[in-house]
Parts: sequence; structure tokens; C-alpha cells
Amino acid sequence: MDRTREKSRAPRIKRYLLIGAISIGLIAGGVTLANIDFRTRRIDHRALSIDTVRRGTMEVTVSANGQLLPKTFEEIAAQVTGRVARKAVKAGDIVKTGQLLAELTNPQLIASAEEARSAWEEAVAQLRAYDSELQTNVLNQEAAFNQVEFDLERAKVQLEAEARLEGQHIIPAVNYKRSQLNVAQLVKTREIEANRLQTVRNNVKVQLDAKRSHVDQLARALERAQTQAGNLKIVAGMDGIVQSIGIDVGQQLLPGSPIGRIAQQHDLYAELRVPAREATEVQTGENVIVDTRRGTVKGSVTRVDPGVTDGTVIVDVRLQGELPAGSRPQLQIEGIIYISESRNTLFVGKPAYVRSNAAISVYKLEPSGRYADRVGIRIGKVSVNEVQVLDGLAPGDRIITSEIGEWQDQERILLN
Repeated sequence: MDRTREKSRAPRIKRYLLIGAISIGLIAGGVTLANIDFRTRRIDHRALSIDTVRRGTMEVTVSANGQLLPKTFEEIAAQVTGRVARKAVKAGDIVKTGQLLAELTNPQLIASAEEARSAWEEAVAQLRAYDSELQTNVLNQEAAFNQVEFDLERAKVQLEAEARLEGQHIIPAVNYKRSQLNVAQLVKTREIEANRLQTVRNNVKVQLDAKRSHVDQLARALERAQTQAGNLKIVAGMDGIVQSIGIDVGQQLLPGSPIGRIAQQHDLYAELRVPAREATEVQTGENVIVDTRRGTVKGSVTRVDPGVTDGTVIVDVRLQGELPAGSRPQLQIEGIIYISESRNTLFVGKPAYVRSNAAISVYKLEPSGRYADRVGIRIGKVSVNEVQVLDGLAPGDRIITSEIGEWQDQERILLN
């Protein structure tokens, strides 16, 4: 006898369970989709920089790049025309005062120096011969003057003797008169010879002075010629390091042609190029930290250039203490200038592209951190990494400090 078999309920239960699961999934998906904000721009929070507003002391600083420069240096240039015969040093060599750097060749200058020496030596020989000749003339004139002196003395003695004899009527009066005339004549002759001797002496001085002037002129010409010939050897004028030597063997140089530069590598200062919009408050005496990338050294501002060059202001810094190892001229550095301190003030990390005393817009995060709304704030002083908040934010507020160029038109963003 056939019996009716009951159908299994398992497939039916599975079907109900499947339908229920699908329904639950659809409901959950619908709820999720209903909660998703498709209208707000989504931003990956991992790509953002976020900082918290704080109250306290804010250091106002300015950052600038620059280089180390020597306080004492020598720019070397050619003094004469010549062709480079050899180079004795290279950039980076340590040199002493008077050390040969390079040597030029110019046969014409050498020949001119030799000709100048010959002309001077000939003039010196002529001066000596002329001086000897003139001194002989002086001696001859002195001899003639002395002879007259002796003749006059003899005549005076004879006149005195005849004066006694003539008074006793021993000799004729005419003889006595003749002796008087002889004495008078010799007195006049002595006067003439004395004047002649003085004239000869004066002429000797004038003529020798003229000759000596000619000799001195030739001596100066010789000195110039020797100096020019000596300038063919280019030497260091100070102790230091050769920063550059920009000549090649065989190169023709003219007076004034640059040759190289020597600097004292341990006597350095820092030259910073501060962006003009950040240099308004930089003043002499302000403290500076200079980073050579091998260490830091303290310093102070000594000069602020009054002009602007290529959008920057040059600021000179005197360095204090020992420089880090490897410091040398033209080393690229970074400096932080400490302008001032603002105490008990609100400050936050520096947003991108901001300037002091300006009203800007930033994105402030909600307490949940999920959304950020654009708000307007007013900032005061701007430092390297921070800005002073004057209005629009409170302590504990969090803002986005990274660049917002791609979504700056959004009033509200969603962080995911």
C-alpha cells in the first residue's frame, strides 16, 4: 500500500533565511546610504596638516637662506699685459703672503726694465763725472781767492812799514802812495774773487740739482719698469685660502683682468637673504641662529640693507663662538632671526601663504573631527612656523594648516 511522503521543510527554511538576510542587508545599506554625505567634498585626513590653537608665549622669528662670506678677502687682478706662463695654485689651496700664484710673460716689459736700468746707470755715472768737474772748478776758484788774500796781506804789511818810513822821510812819498793804491786794488780784487767764488758755488748747486733731478726721474722710471716687470709674478697679498683661480695657461690678460680671489676662511660672517615682506621688523642687534647643516652657531644682526634686491633684503650677521667643522666661504646656510616675543597670546601653526596683520580664511574642525568649516580669522605677527591669532579662534580649536588650493571654494569639507 502506497504512503504519501512528507516534503522536507529544510529548503523552505533556508529560503526564508536568505530572504531575511537580503532584506536586512538592503535595510542596512539603505540606512548607510541615507547617512552618507554625498554633497560635501571629501578630503583624506592623512594628507592634511592640523594644528591646535594654544595660549602662551610665541617667539616671532624670520627664516632665511644665505651663505658664509669672509670678512677679509683679496680680489686678484692682472696689473700688466701678459700671457699666462704657469699657474702655481688651485682653488682650495692654503697660501701665505707673498706666495706665487701665477706667472705671466711679456718680453717687452722685461726689455723696458733693462733699458730703464741702463739709462739710470748712465745718468748716475754722468752725474758723478759732472760733480767731479764742478768741484774742480770750485777748488780753482778757491785757490784764486786765496792767492788774492795772500797778496793783500803782503801789501798791507808793506804799507804799514812804508808808512813809518815815509813819516821819517826815509822813502819817497810816491812809493808810499803806490803801496796805498796796491792795497786798495787788492781789496777790490778780493771782493770780486769772493763774489766769483760764491757764484761758482751757487752754480755748482744749481747744475748738480738739475743733474740729480734727471737721475731721480730716471730712477722713478726704472722703479716703474721694475714694478711692471715684477707684476708679471702674481703673488698673494695675504694669508688665506684660494677661493678661485680663473685663468688658464696661454691665456692673454690685460690690466684689470680678474685672476682669482683669496679669503681668510676662519674670519667669516653670515649673509642672509630675507624675503622683503618678512624683513620689515629685522633690526640690528637681534639674535640669530645660523645652521651650517653641520652644526649651529649663534650670531647677531649687524647690518640690514636699505634696498631690496630680487625680492629680498640682505642681512649681515656677526657670528659668535667657534664655527662648526667644515665652515668655509660660500657655504650655503639657513638662519633664523629672533625678532621678538609675544606673551600670553593665542597662536597656532602657520597656514600656507599667509602674511602678518591680515584677515584670512581657514578650515576649523568640529569637535568630532569629522567636518571642517571655513571661518574667517584675523592674524597678527607671523613667525617661521606659527602665527598670532587676534580674532576668530579660541584655545583648543583645531585648524587645517596645509595648502587648500584645490578646495578653497568649499565652505565645508568632510574628513575621511
